[in-house]
Amino acid sequence: MIGREHEWQRLQAFVQEPSPEATLGLVWGRRRVGKSFLLQKLATETGGFYYHALRGSSGEALRELGEAIGAHTGAGAPLALHNWDHAVERLMALGQNGARVVVLDEFPYLLEHTPELESILQRHFGPGHPSRTATQTRLILCGSAIRVMSNLLNGTAPLRGRAGLTLPIAAFDFRVSRGLHDAPDLPTAVNLFAVIGGVAAYAREMCGHDLPTAAVDFDRWIRQRVLSPSAPLFGEIDLLLGEDPTMARTRKANLYHATLSAVARGHHTWTSICSYVKMSGSSLTPVMDTLLSTQLIERVADPIRDNRPVYHPADSLLRFHYAVIRRHQARLASVSADTSALWQSLLPTFRSLAVGPCFEAMARHWVTHHASPESLGGTPDHVGATLITAADTGDQEIDLVIAADDHGAVPDQRTIRALGEANVGETLTLAHLRRLERARTQLGRRATDAKLLLFGRAIDASLQAQAARRSDVELVDLERLYGGA
Repeated sequence: MIGREHEWQRLQAFVQEPSPEATLGLVWGRRRVGKSFLLQKLATETGGFYYHALRGSSGEALRELGEAIGAHTGAGAPLALHNWDHAVERLMALGQNGARVVVLDEFPYLLEHTPELESILQRHFGPGHPSRTATQTRLILCGSAIRVMSNLLNGTAPLRGRAGLTLPIAAFDFRVSRGLHDAPDLPTAVNLFAVIGGVAAYAREMCGHDLPTAAVDFDRWIRQRVLSPSAPLFGEIDLLLGEDPTMARTRKANLYHATLSAVARGHHTWTSICSYVKMSGSSLTPVMDTLLSTQLIERVADPIRDNRPVYHPADSLLRFHYAVIRRHQARLASVSADTSALWQSLLPTFRSLAVGPCFEAMARHWVTHHASPESLGGTPDHVGATLITAADTGDQEIDLVIAADDHGAVPDQRTIRALGEANVGETLTLAHLRRLERARTQLGRRATDAKLLLFGRAIDASLQAQAARRSDVELVDLERLYGGA
């Protein structure tokens, strides 16, 4: 098991808690991150019950669930479940002789045909209900439809206040992913993360357990395992959107694709996205809200300017698909396609629209989760990017801004702890440092003591010498990014 120690401990603690009554837990996360693996392992090791729901009718699901319960209990025949109230009763009864984990995986599929299942569970987990007091079932509801799962606990939802465990499972970060990918060298690790990110199945089953072992093997791998129409990763994003109940029910699939394409191709501000999609802000808002709630797009607030967020694809493969594959999908799918030549022509796009933004996100993650306060000039209370406008130099994008909380100060009054630039595509020189120095000056007194952070793969000797003499400059090469603070 790679990188799931924390989640595993929380699941074990939930199963082993001493409550004499039944308890409820919720687990969710996007597809392919390893939720089912963890829950199957949990059920197997504890003698629990695991059921993976499929899309279908209520009657079909009751029949399948009855067969699974019958097999689990050794009844010798399928259990006849008359309705979902009866089904929940039988599931709860599995813990009558002691703590027993019971997993309903892909629970949102059951809600599609039986929306009242939430209320049925609410009743069985109500105070004093026999199903709860006479059993120690540890019922876990799991799902990949993030919006559906998170709504189970929102507002007036029937299960609000009933869950003793809420466990979101995210994709791995770039450090854990290096171990998952078995990447021996750091440049290959960066390129791999820019394509498949930290989604467990993308690095295992969906690429045939075939990953590049060195930089010289990367081109071969991406042609065979990502750009080939026979490769599972080639059509994964279309499948991902089609399988999500929230997305599958919509009649605006084209708008979701267009918005994801805009963000992946470098249109990160609200105005720029609206311009790319050719929609007004009011018309685009519900589309963006859905993409945010399903965690296909993430919103990053500007730490020092109010109401100026930027938007990014929430996953590397999403970014790669919409920035690199989508425009050339028909050509790549042709039996006569020269994938090698096409990939060579796409390399500049890959570097600028996939690797570059991915590296900036890695720098933000490093600052937030791995950097020491000494490296940042304090704690990273607010982390993001910003845009500086000056009459003499024009607009200047700053990849990384770390701001202090300042006890509730509005963004444009926060103390700026550090400014940073992340550039993996060229050698960092004194010119990059001067650019950050100008930005610090333009931001005025609140940035006077700001540290200057430079993230890159290659660093010029003169810049290294300058940084060695100064306490306000921090250089973060790949070795430090992956292993240092």
